[in-house]
Amino acid sequence: MKQSADAQPTDGQLVSRLNHGDKTAFSELMVRHGSAVYRFAWSLADEPHQADDLMQDTFMVLWKRRRKLELVGESVLPWLLTTCRFTAYNSNRHSRARRTVPLETAGDFSDVRSPAGAIEELAWVRAEIALLEPVDRQLVERCVLEGESYSTAAAALGLTPASARKRIQRTRNRLAAARSEIN
Repeated sequence: MKQSADAQPTDGQLVSRLNHGDKTAFSELMVRHGSAVYRFAWSLADEPHQADDLMQDTFMVLWKRRRKLELVGESVLPWLLTTCRFTAYNSNRHSRARRTVPLETAGDFSDVRSPAGAIEELAWVRAEIALLEPVDRQLVERCVLEGESYSTAAAALGLTPASARKRIQRTRNRLAAARSEIN
């Protein structure tokens, strides 16, 4: 069946053309899906100005992975939105890790514990960490205290990243429960 001159190519056809070196196919995909990806990026971004970067990064991933792209039906949009979501999560995680609050806007410090109270609480936390199973203790030390990624710590300890996250979550829950029993 022949396409009429006015018929729009499907996303699948555009991806196929893209894989054969047709640069206009990339532009057509951006025009077709750019506004939807931008709106989605804007909804996920910690800061509104990040939406442009997230959209650009999403389409860069499309370009890099064009040969491995899996379409849902004939649309590339679900793939783009999923990629945008993961890109936003990574971007937000990195920006949150570097974010600081200026001292003058940090708020009222009247509820801050005394140095002796803080030292006592730190000693309690360290004692609780020392009581953990060796693998859990190493995970807490690597991920929470040293800031190592779950993936890196998991690989070093022979665990999967999902298992490492779950173990850290359980440890945090146990510490929170133990702390609430004291108070």
